[in-house]
This record gives sequence, structure tokens and C-alpha cells, in this order.
Amino acid sequence: MTNVNNLNSITRREREIIVLVAEAYTNKEIAKKLGMSRRTADTHRANILKKLKLPNSVALTRWAVANQLVSSNYCKS
Repeated sequence: MTNVNNLNSITRREREIIVLVAEAYTNKEIAKKLGMSRRTADTHRANILKKLKLPNSVALTRWAVANQLVSSNYCKS
């Protein structure tokens, strides 16, 4: 499932957001944690889904696990 082209197309900021989405953070929580507006977090998430051609956050989480951006045993802190 790992696609090196897709993984290489992800920016550092997008990786941060993917990890937080995979750890079940809401856009509001992501925005607060990364010092951005909720709307910016919404836009980042939508752009990531579009870039990776994924339908939703569940698929994004599976992608993150498959690409070893997160472990399947996470803990929201």
C-alpha cells in the first residue's frame, strides 16, 4: 500500500496534520495545537485527501499506518 510518489508529495506540515488526524484530533484541536485557524486546518485536511485521492479521514488514517507515519497503537495526548 505504500506509494513512494504519494509519500514524497506530502509536505512537512501535511505530515504533521496527517499524524494528528490519525490520532483522532478534530480540526479545531489540530488548529489549536499547530497555531492556525480552524479553517486552515479544514483546508489542509481537504487538500491532503485530494492529493492522496482518499475519500475520508478513516482512509487517511489507514494510509498513515501503511506508510509508517503513525503506529497502529496510538495515544492521543
